[in-house]
Amino acid sequence: MLKSDLFAALKTTVVFLVLCGLVFPLLLVGIAQIADKPAAEGSLLTQNGTVVGSALVGQPFSDPMHFQSRPSGVSNWGPNNPALIANVSQQVAYQKSLNPSISLVPIDLVTQSGSGADPNIAPESALLQIPRISNLTGISQDVLTRLVNQYTENPVAGVFGEPRVNVLQLNLALDSLLTPATLNAAEANATALNALASNATATNSTAT
Repeated sequence: MLKSDLFAALKTTVVFLVLCGLVFPLLLVGIAQIADKPAAEGSLLTQNGTVVGSALVGQPFSDPMHFQSRPSGVSNWGPNNPALIANVSQQVAYQKSLNPSISLVPIDLVTQSGSGADPNIAPESALLQIPRISNLTGISQDVLTRLVNQYTENPVAGVFGEPRVNVLQLNLALDSLLTPATLNAAEANATALNALASNATATNSTAT
């Protein structure tokens, strides 16, 4: 009796293991491939035939000629943790050095998201970066404003979430507007500006 019970339990376990661990996931993958193949494959984005990232995962942009995203990574720092306060203060100083025309830095440019990998920023956070990017790339502010508006996504069904801009998609569109010669000049200018901003941030941190 015991052997037959064990055998029945083992059979049941194997059957459900195959159904739940193999058949069901494959069924879902098949449905996803039919319904929305790009999303099923990770919403990958390419540039000149090379995969450069996913529309679902944020990535840092350290050069000032591109739109800056949210800081990446995750920490368990609480709101009163001195390490968090110091980190945000440094981020604020850095953003003000990059964008001297702004007085109030948006929170999504200086704090991490809950997941640490949010690919989006608020449209306002993208728009305030336009003067810097225009100066570095030579692209007019009007063109950059239209680009941001073009890549601004509205709340789902007009209700859920907030307006947002996918930073990677926006930067890929920005790159498409640059000629190789303009890109080289912009990269050189961006490197110099980034060095100045980093030095200013370090000086501010030391003084604080």
